[in-house]
Amino acid sequence: MSPDLAELPFFSALTPEQLAIVAQGMTRVTLDQGENLFLQGDPAARFFLLLEGRLKVTQLTEDGQQFIVRIVHPGELCGFGPAIGRTIFPGSAEAILPCRLLAWPRARWEPLIAAAPALAVSAIQAVGRKLDEAHTRLREMTTEDAGRRIAHLLLRLARHAGPGPDPVEIPFPITRQDIADMSGNTLHTASRIMAAWEAEGILLRARRKVIIADTAGLAAIAETRD
Repeated sequence: MSPDLAELPFFSALTPEQLAIVAQGMTRVTLDQGENLFLQGDPAARFFLLLEGRLKVTQLTEDGQQFIVRIVHPGELCGFGPAIGRTIFPGSAEAILPCRLLAWPRARWEPLIAAAPALAVSAIQAVGRKLDEAHTRLREMTTEDAGRRIAHLLLRLARHAGPGPDPVEIPFPITRQDIADMSGNTLHTASRIMAAWEAEGILLRARRKVIIADTAGLAAIAETRD
């Protein structure tokens, strides 16, 4: 059993006996930036808990278009097919920062949640967040213009940087293509809007990063009504 397992929030309240159950079959996974944890269509043979880094989960449509489903942050489960009855991964997960994860065989799902019910709660919350994000994207795409959608997206991502004064840097690499995909815009539209915001001093110019120089100004754009 890993000596630091009891220090993780999911497992900190468990007894030594419960920790021993959690440790059965558990392995550690490390990924370099750009490395895939799993690919869409792979057998969902394992599930994972992200300890450090960030993962980008994408799906490829039948016509070959790729879109970003979610960003996985430290402390979140991913690839939890056993929780929802899936036998294959419905998307691909790529490390956008170097990552450390815990992994278990899918057969360990039920013993694990019996020993650590917080994992089951986390899985339910993760599914809920995915549905909420999908509903939010659908509402924004049908009721908001391109600029407001991008502003809302950047503000949501910036929350993961934690509270603090401006400037606020989204704490993982993200491209304008990513932003276009996640906000339902074309790359040209996203680039044009963000370039204008850089000229106005709302964003700072940076490569593969987003740095918000004026959070209040971006929030005002997000809440602008036509």
